[in-house]
Amino acid sequence: MFEKINVLLLAGGKTKTSLRKFTSKEKKALIEIIPQGKPMILQVIDALRKARYLNKIILTGPEEVQRLTKNRVDLTIPEGQTIIDSLKSGIQILPKDPLILISTCDLPLITEKHLDYFIEKCYKFPGLDLYYPIIAKEEYQKSYPFPELRRIYANLAEGSFTGGNIILINPQIITNFEETINQFIYFRKYPLKMARLLGPQIALKYLRRYLSIRDLEKIFSEVFVGFQGKAIPSPPEIALDIDKAMQLEKVREIIAEKNSTKIFL
Repeated sequence: MFEKINVLLLAGGKTKTSLRKFTSKEKKALIEIIPQGKPMILQVIDALRKARYLNKIILTGPEEVQRLTKNRVDLTIPEGQTIIDSLKSGIQILPKDPLILISTCDLPLITEKHLDYFIEKCYKFPGLDLYYPIIAKEEYQKSYPFPELRRIYANLAEGSFTGGNIILINPQIITNFEETINQFIYFRKYPLKMARLLGPQIALKYLRRYLSIRDLEKIFSEVFVGFQGKAIPSPPEIALDIDKAMQLEKVREIIAEKNSTKIFL
């Protein structure tokens, strides 16, 4: 029997200009994936609640989001000035948890099945401190071959991969390596810059596409001394997020097509 995991849900992201104009929402969590539907944050919470291996949900976000979700989660806390501040506030509530699931609020197509799949894969490698979802470019583009939903990929020896928007992590990593975590967060959408953080040899290896997944796992244990991590192949829906108006429009089209297919069947 798997031990259930507590969740830290980050719901403080602001919308970019084009998305704000399109939705009239300043907070990403409040965007309605289906026009006049429920806010995206409630869809994510529903998936987290239904997931087999998840337990309590602690949400960090602005007052408006806290008011909306207070009866749907176990605890709401104010968002920090930065992502790392929000992480620190959240893990202070869960200091003794061996692992927590951290999730963003902009996962419009995620379901409990995707979460269960990821966690089951993680549990095949017990005793580690970080499990990071990776999605092969071919798999993502097979499911979502639309230019509006394109992703940033890291080119590794095994192929090209994008990262996910959830992570299973020992909270002590954030406590012990705050500055390093903050740097990785800042450069999270720039694979080469992240490689440069690890040193010129790693950056050169990345540029030549010699850098492997195993290399990255080994480097993780060297950077975060005393901790070990694992890359976990995961469903594309864990990577698909919303930053731009055209992405939201395309996701709405996908949902509408799925709903019409269900009605037809």
